[in-house]
Amino acid sequence: MLIAHITDPHLGLDTRFLPGHPGPQEALRRALSHVRKLDPAPEVLLITGDLADSGAESDYDTLRTVLADTLPSPADGGPRVWAVLGNHDDRAAARRILGEMLDPAADAPEGLICLHTQHGGLHFIGLDTVVPRRPHGELDDTQLNWLARQLQACAGEPVVIFMHHPPLVSGMEVMDRCGLLRGREQLGALVRAHGNVQLIAAGHLHRPVVGLLGGAPVLVEPSCSHQLELDLRTHGQLAVRLEPPKVGLYRWTPEDGLACHFSHVHAYPGPFVI
Repeated sequence: MLIAHITDPHLGLDTRFLPGHPGPQEALRRALSHVRKLDPAPEVLLITGDLADSGAESDYDTLRTVLADTLPSPADGGPRVWAVLGNHDDRAAARRILGEMLDPAADAPEGLICLHTQHGGLHFIGLDTVVPRRPHGELDDTQLNWLARQLQACAGEPVVIFMHHPPLVSGMEVMDRCGLLRGREQLGALVRAHGNVQLIAAGHLHRPVVGLLGGAPVLVEPSCSHQLELDLRTHGQLAVRLEPPKVGLYRWTPEDGLACHFSHVHAYPGPFVI
Protein backbone atom coordinates (compact mmCIF):
# COMPACT_ATOMS: atom_id res chain seq x y z
CA MET A 1 0.00 0.00 0.00
CA LEU A 2 1.13 3.53 -0.81
CA ILE A 3 0.19 6.42 1.49
CA ALA A 4 0.56 10.03 0.30
CA HIS A 5 1.02 12.85 2.79
CA ILE A 6 0.70 16.60 2.29
CA THR A 7 0.51 19.31 4.90
CA ASP A 8 0.12 23.00 5.64
CA PRO A 9 -1.51 24.30 2.45
CA HIS A 10 -2.52 27.52 4.30
CA LEU A 11 -5.34 28.32 1.89
CA GLY A 12 -6.21 32.02 2.02
CA LEU A 13 -2.65 33.13 2.82
CA ASP A 14 -1.67 36.34 1.02
CA THR A 15 1.57 35.32 -0.70
CA ARG A 16 2.22 38.59 -2.55
CA PHE A 17 5.22 39.13 -0.27
CA LEU A 18 6.76 35.92 -1.63
CA PRO A 19 8.10 36.58 -5.15
CA GLY A 20 7.35 33.71 -7.51
CA HIS A 21 4.91 31.93 -5.21
CA PRO A 22 1.94 30.68 -7.26
CA GLY A 23 -0.54 31.23 -4.45
CA PRO A 24 -1.65 28.59 -1.93
CA GLN A 25 -4.58 27.35 -4.00
CA GLU A 26 -2.43 26.70 -7.06
CA ALA A 27 0.33 25.18 -4.91
CA LEU A 28 -2.21 22.75 -3.46
CA ARG A 29 -3.58 21.94 -6.90
CA ARG A 30 -0.07 21.14 -8.14
CA ALA A 31 0.60 18.87 -5.15
CA LEU A 32 -2.67 17.00 -5.64
CA SER A 33 -2.06 16.70 -9.39
CA HIS A 34 1.29 15.11 -8.55
CA VAL A 35 -0.47 12.64 -6.26
CA ARG A 36 -2.98 11.82 -9.02
CA LYS A 37 -0.20 10.99 -11.51
CA LEU A 38 1.67 8.60 -9.22
CA ASP A 39 1.97 4.98 -10.31
CA PRO A 40 1.14 2.94 -8.31
CA ALA A 41 -1.67 5.16 -7.10
CA PRO A 42 -1.79 5.97 -3.37
CA GLU A 43 -4.69 4.37 -1.53
CA VAL A 44 -4.66 6.93 1.27
CA LEU A 45 -3.95 10.67 1.42
CA LEU A 46 -3.20 12.23 4.81
CA ILE A 47 -3.40 16.01 5.27
CA THR A 48 -1.91 17.13 8.57
CA GLY A 49 -3.30 20.52 9.37
CA ASP A 50 -3.17 24.24 8.70
CA LEU A 51 -5.62 23.57 5.91
CA ALA A 52 -6.60 27.25 5.95
CA ASP A 53 -4.49 30.19 7.06
CA SER A 54 -7.19 31.99 9.04
CA GLY A 55 -9.93 29.37 9.46
CA ALA A 56 -12.32 30.98 6.97
CA GLU A 57 -15.17 28.82 5.70
CA SER A 58 -14.48 30.00 2.15
CA ASP A 59 -11.00 28.47 2.33
CA TYR A 60 -12.37 25.11 3.44
CA ASP A 61 -14.81 25.35 0.53
CA THR A 62 -11.80 25.90 -1.72
CA LEU A 63 -10.07 22.85 -0.31
CA ARG A 64 -13.11 20.68 -0.88
CA THR A 65 -13.45 21.99 -4.45
CA VAL A 66 -9.78 21.54 -5.34
CA LEU A 67 -9.80 18.00 -3.98
CA ALA A 68 -12.94 17.11 -5.97
CA ASP A 69 -11.59 18.70 -9.16
CA THR A 70 -8.12 17.17 -8.93
CA LEU A 71 -8.45 13.70 -7.43
CA PRO A 72 -10.83 10.91 -8.42
CA SER A 73 -13.10 9.54 -5.72
CA PRO A 74 -12.13 6.29 -3.98
CA ALA A 75 -14.83 4.53 -6.02
CA ASP A 76 -13.00 5.67 -9.18
CA GLY A 77 -9.54 4.69 -7.97
CA GLY A 78 -8.65 7.78 -5.97
CA PRO A 79 -7.28 7.81 -2.42
CA ARG A 80 -9.26 7.91 0.79
CA VAL A 81 -8.60 11.36 2.27
CA TRP A 82 -8.28 11.87 6.02
CA ALA A 83 -7.23 15.11 7.67
CA VAL A 84 -6.46 16.62 11.04
CA LEU A 85 -6.40 20.31 11.96
CA GLY A 86 -3.57 22.69 12.81
CA ASN A 87 -3.20 25.84 14.85
CA HIS A 88 -4.34 28.08 11.96
CA ASP A 89 -7.59 26.12 11.56
CA ASP A 90 -11.04 26.65 13.03
CA ARG A 91 -12.60 23.41 14.28
CA ALA A 92 -16.23 24.40 13.81
CA ALA A 93 -15.82 25.88 10.33
CA ALA A 94 -13.66 23.02 9.09
CA ARG A 95 -16.03 20.40 10.47
CA ARG A 96 -19.02 22.03 8.79
CA ILE A 97 -17.39 22.08 5.37
CA LEU A 98 -15.09 19.06 5.44
CA GLY A 99 -17.10 16.58 7.49
CA GLU A 100 -16.30 13.57 5.32
CA MET A 101 -12.54 13.84 5.89
CA LEU A 102 -12.78 15.15 9.47
CA ASP A 103 -15.14 12.54 10.85
CA PRO A 104 -14.34 12.04 14.54
CA ALA A 105 -14.43 8.59 16.06
CA ALA A 106 -17.71 7.80 17.81
CA ASP A 107 -15.98 7.84 21.19
CA ALA A 108 -13.66 10.81 20.50
CA PRO A 109 -13.29 13.30 23.35
CA GLU A 110 -15.99 15.94 23.21
CA GLY A 111 -15.04 18.92 21.08
CA LEU A 112 -11.96 17.27 19.58
CA ILE A 113 -11.53 15.91 16.06
CA CYS A 114 -9.81 12.58 16.74
CA LEU A 115 -10.03 9.90 14.08
CA HIS A 116 -9.60 6.13 14.07
CA THR A 117 -10.16 4.19 10.88
CA GLN A 118 -8.71 1.15 9.15
CA HIS A 119 -7.60 0.40 5.62
CA GLY A 120 -5.38 -2.17 3.98
CA GLY A 121 -4.31 -3.80 7.22
CA LEU A 122 -3.35 -0.53 8.94
CA HIS A 123 -5.03 1.45 11.69
CA PHE A 124 -4.96 5.21 11.07
CA ILE A 125 -5.33 7.34 14.20
CA GLY A 126 -5.58 11.12 13.87
CA LEU A 127 -4.88 13.32 16.90
CA ASP A 128 -6.12 16.85 17.59
CA THR A 129 -3.29 19.02 18.95
CA VAL A 130 -5.07 22.37 18.47
CA VAL A 131 -5.17 24.91 21.28
CA PRO A 132 -7.67 27.53 20.06
CA ARG A 133 -6.10 30.86 19.14
CA ARG A 134 -2.62 29.71 20.19
CA PRO A 135 0.25 28.63 17.92
CA HIS A 136 1.48 25.74 20.06
CA GLY A 137 -0.05 22.29 20.39
CA GLU A 138 -1.07 20.07 23.30
CA LEU A 139 -2.29 16.56 24.02
CA ASP A 140 -4.25 16.66 27.27
CA ASP A 141 -5.00 13.74 29.57
CA THR A 142 -8.47 13.21 28.08
CA GLN A 143 -7.10 12.74 24.58
CA LEU A 144 -4.15 10.64 25.77
CA ASN A 145 -6.55 8.36 27.65
CA TRP A 146 -8.64 8.05 24.49
CA LEU A 147 -5.53 7.17 22.50
CA ALA A 148 -4.54 4.58 25.10
CA ARG A 149 -7.91 2.89 24.63
CA GLN A 150 -7.55 2.92 20.84
CA LEU A 151 -4.09 1.41 20.98
CA GLN A 152 -5.22 -1.21 23.47
CA ALA A 153 -8.10 -2.15 21.16
CA CYS A 154 -5.66 -2.79 18.31
CA ALA A 155 -2.90 -4.35 20.40
CA GLY A 156 -0.22 -5.93 18.24
CA GLU A 157 -1.67 -4.53 15.01
CA PRO A 158 0.18 -1.96 12.84
CA VAL A 159 -0.76 1.69 13.39
CA VAL A 160 -0.07 5.03 11.70
CA ILE A 161 -0.59 8.11 13.89
CA PHE A 162 -1.01 11.48 12.19
CA MET A 163 -1.13 14.90 13.83
CA HIS A 164 -0.22 18.53 13.16
CA HIS A 165 2.34 19.47 15.80
CA PRO A 166 5.23 16.99 15.65
CA PRO A 167 6.21 15.26 18.89
CA LEU A 168 9.89 16.17 18.68
CA VAL A 169 12.32 19.01 19.35
CA SER A 170 13.65 20.15 15.98
CA GLY A 171 16.38 22.52 17.13
CA MET A 172 14.64 25.36 15.29
CA GLU A 173 14.10 27.33 18.47
CA VAL A 174 11.57 29.75 17.03
CA MET A 175 9.35 26.81 16.00
CA ASP A 176 10.02 24.64 19.04
CA ARG A 177 8.57 27.41 21.20
CA CYS A 178 5.25 26.80 19.42
CA GLY A 179 5.62 23.03 19.07
CA LEU A 180 3.88 20.26 21.00
CA LEU A 181 4.32 21.69 24.50
CA ARG A 182 2.25 19.13 26.40
CA GLY A 183 1.86 15.38 26.11
CA ARG A 184 4.97 14.39 24.16
CA GLU A 185 6.46 12.14 26.84
CA GLN A 186 3.12 10.47 27.54
CA LEU A 187 2.57 9.90 23.83
CA GLY A 188 6.00 8.30 23.60
CA ALA A 189 5.16 5.96 26.46
CA LEU A 190 1.92 4.87 24.76
CA VAL A 191 3.70 4.31 21.45
CA ARG A 192 6.42 2.26 23.12
CA ALA A 193 3.90 0.18 25.06
CA HIS A 194 1.95 -0.64 21.89
CA GLY A 195 5.10 -1.69 20.06
CA ASN A 196 3.72 -1.66 16.51
CA VAL A 197 3.27 2.01 15.64
CA GLN A 198 4.76 2.16 12.16
CA LEU A 199 4.89 5.93 11.78
CA ILE A 200 3.94 9.25 13.36
CA ALA A 201 3.28 11.69 10.50
CA ALA A 202 3.13 15.43 11.18
CA GLY A 203 3.48 18.92 9.72
CA HIS A 204 3.75 22.42 11.25
CA LEU A 205 7.51 22.90 10.79
CA HIS A 206 7.41 23.57 7.03
CA ARG A 207 10.54 21.48 6.66
CA PRO A 208 11.44 17.81 6.16
CA VAL A 209 12.45 16.49 9.58
CA VAL A 210 12.86 12.93 10.84
CA GLY A 211 12.91 11.93 14.49
CA LEU A 212 12.04 9.10 16.86
CA LEU A 213 9.48 8.76 19.64
CA GLY A 214 8.81 5.65 21.69
CA GLY A 215 10.68 3.55 19.14
CA ALA A 216 8.56 4.78 16.21
CA PRO A 217 9.76 7.11 13.44
CA VAL A 218 8.42 10.66 13.44
CA LEU A 219 8.28 12.14 9.95
CA VAL A 220 7.57 15.82 9.44
CA GLU A 221 6.43 16.58 5.90
CA PRO A 222 7.37 19.94 4.32
CA SER A 223 4.55 22.26 3.36
CA CYS A 224 2.98 22.03 -0.08
CA SER A 225 2.91 25.86 -0.04
CA HIS A 226 6.16 27.30 1.36
CA GLN A 227 9.06 26.26 3.57
CA LEU A 228 10.73 27.92 6.53
CA GLU A 229 14.39 28.79 6.60
CA LEU A 230 16.48 26.14 8.35
CA ASP A 231 17.87 28.20 11.22
CA LEU A 232 19.35 26.21 14.09
CA ARG A 233 20.93 29.20 15.83
CA THR A 234 19.88 30.24 19.30
CA HIS A 235 17.36 33.06 18.88
CA GLY A 236 17.13 32.38 15.15
CA GLN A 237 14.58 34.29 13.12
CA LEU A 238 11.43 33.07 11.40
CA ALA A 239 11.74 33.43 7.64
CA VAL A 240 10.29 31.81 4.53
CA ARG A 241 12.39 30.16 1.83
CA LEU A 242 10.79 29.04 -1.43
CA GLU A 243 12.33 25.60 -1.56
CA PRO A 244 10.66 23.03 -3.84
CA PRO A 245 7.50 21.50 -2.32
CA LYS A 246 7.35 17.75 -1.80
CA VAL A 247 4.80 15.02 -1.18
CA GLY A 248 5.47 12.33 1.40
CA LEU A 249 5.10 8.80 0.04
CA TYR A 250 5.05 5.91 2.49
CA ARG A 251 5.15 2.38 1.17
CA TRP A 252 3.82 -0.22 3.60
CA THR A 253 3.34 -3.96 3.36
CA PRO A 254 2.79 -6.48 6.16
CA GLU A 255 5.93 -8.33 5.08
CA ASP A 256 8.33 -5.41 4.59
CA GLY A 257 6.96 -2.79 6.94
CA LEU A 258 7.35 0.89 6.12
CA ALA A 259 9.65 2.84 3.79
CA CYS A 260 9.35 6.63 3.54
CA HIS A 261 10.09 8.71 0.45
CA PHE A 262 9.81 12.38 -0.51
CA SER A 263 8.63 13.11 -4.06
CA HIS A 264 9.20 16.53 -5.65
CA VAL A 265 6.04 18.22 -6.90
CA HIS A 266 7.90 20.18 -9.58
CA ALA A 267 8.98 18.35 -12.72
CA TYR A 268 12.73 18.03 -13.22
CA PRO A 269 14.64 16.74 -16.28
CA GLY A 270 14.61 12.95 -16.61
CA PRO A 271 14.33 10.13 -16.03
CA PHE A 272 17.39 9.11 -18.03
CA VAL A 273 17.73 5.34 -18.29
CA ILE A 274 21.18 4.10 -17.26
